[in-house]
Amino acid sequence: MDRERMKELAQAQKLERIAQTRLEHGESTADLLINERAYKLVANYRDAYQDDLMAERFSTFLEKYDYLVGDIAADQLRIHGFYKDGTPGVSRMDQISALQDYIYEFMNFGAPYFVLENLEPHMVEDDEPEVSRPRRRRNHHSNKNNAYIDEKKSSVKKNPVKKATHQLSSKGPRQVTTKGNNRKRRFEIHERSTEGE
Repeated sequence: MDRERMKELAQAQKLERIAQTRLEHGESTADLLINERAYKLVANYRDAYQDDLMAERFSTFLEKYDYLVGDIAADQLRIHGFYKDGTPGVSRMDQISALQDYIYEFMNFGAPYFVLENLEPHMVEDDEPEVSRPRRRRNHHSNKNNAYIDEKKSSVKKNPVKKATHQLSSKGPRQVTTKGNNRKRRFEIHERSTEGE
């Protein structure tokens, strides 16, 4: 798929979301109705909340979260959902108490963001069936490559690095004792003076 086709699909998706999302403001600027569900603007750092950006990015999938956090980077809105603290079966990183961690770790420094509290969260049914993907194996090689690797491994002799202890003998040649796999091997090494003979 080429770049132009990707842009066309993204634009079509954006227009579809705008058409499906209905935004209305309540009595105060903090009260908001999105698709006839009540939300409250809890935080609006650097005036991040904008109706047009929210309409472009909002999806009914987000209605299940107790809180929606939106941040803006490169004029794009990213929305992340959080649950109330203590929600059973939800990890700590997906609870609203982890908001500061999320801001520090996943948002650009100083980026504008907002927090919306969903006053009417509800379970959302997925329209699409879940597709199971085959599990990927690590270090996947073809059988031919595996045979080559196994052959190469068997042809190389194992030669672990061994520590040598030098023992000087008054009788002449120096002996070196090596230890490996609980076996002692002794090698005689002739002194340099005897090599010339």
